[in-house]
Amino acid sequence: MKPSNRILIVGVAIEFGLAALGAYLLFHLKSGGMTAATSPEEAARTIVSILGMAMGGLGGLFIAIFFVLRRRGS
Repeated sequence: MKPSNRILIVGVAIEFGLAALGAYLLFHLKSGGMTAATSPEEAARTIVSILGMAMGGLGGLFIAIFFVLRRRGS
């Protein structure tokens, strides 16, 4: 398998992992299994914004690495 294809698979796996982490945190925040120092609505907005930034940044990084690897021929 080419390294460029491997980086796409790893990127998708990490993106799904971050999405699952966000769903887990939001579920426990809404169900009361986890308490926040602020209101639950503000904590949910913070979780979504931070994980959204992380997913966008890592997604862009993986796509850039993919194109660099494709240009090198691997």
